[in-house]
Amino acid sequence: MWYRLHAPSMFNYAIMAHTPADSPEAVNGRVTEIPLEQLTGDFSQKNFMVKFRINETRGNNAFTSFDGHRLTSDYKRALTRRKNSRIDCNFIVNLQNDVIIRIKPILMVDKRVKKSQEKMLRSVAHKYVEENLSKLSISETLKKIYSGDLSKEIASILKTTYPTKRVEISKISVMNPSSLMEVPPEDSELEKILEKTNNKDVVKEKEDDTTDDNSEAETKEVDFKSMKVTELKELLKEKDLPVSGTKAELIERLQT
Repeated sequence: MWYRLHAPSMFNYAIMAHTPADSPEAVNGRVTEIPLEQLTGDFSQKNFMVKFRINETRGNNAFTSFDGHRLTSDYKRALTRRKNSRIDCNFIVNLQNDVIIRIKPILMVDKRVKKSQEKMLRSVAHKYVEENLSKLSISETLKKIYSGDLSKEIASILKTTYPTKRVEISKISVMNPSSLMEVPPEDSELEKILEKTNNKDVVKEKEDDTTDDNSEAETKEVDFKSMKVTELKELLKEKDLPVSGTKAELIERLQT
């Protein structure tokens, strides 16, 4: 039998994939991983690989809870530039509703730093993350992370202590998965939610179509392919983005 894997309510129970199993018991407890972009349609979120844990099955529907995320290995490698320092952090934070997460920010700072400076930067980042996320639910926390707001806020705070180029949330793990288990909707309600979501997507697609001409015109104004690698790197530096990789990768970063 094939089961439909549904994302949790924060992602409108979107169907992520299908998985075969002989019985519901064989499905429960499985963990699946997909690019966040697949759920949100936002290309800028393609470097987040999100994990979901199957908690319950009903008929051919398998319902999941958020289990964590990681950044893709290629993206993490591209973050490190020559003469910059990478500081890996590892914090445990208690969110609202007794949800506990392990969060691993990466701090990219200008030039080499001393051990004492690393310790100070970690301490400042830890204090900010703990004070701000402890007031939020898991849904609010993820919105803050995937919008890029949390990374920008941490970087802004750290800049008052040491020149900080960039902050990325490298990984999140839910320490107590049972705290995120939900009661799934009845079949009729589930179908209404899925239908409503699909309708929204159609509307969004139509809205996007009306602006295609303008978007294409804006894109054509800059012909990245005709530019030299050095010119592309200068543009990336201006946007404080990684400059390593092939020409195609540089162009892709500039277009996102």
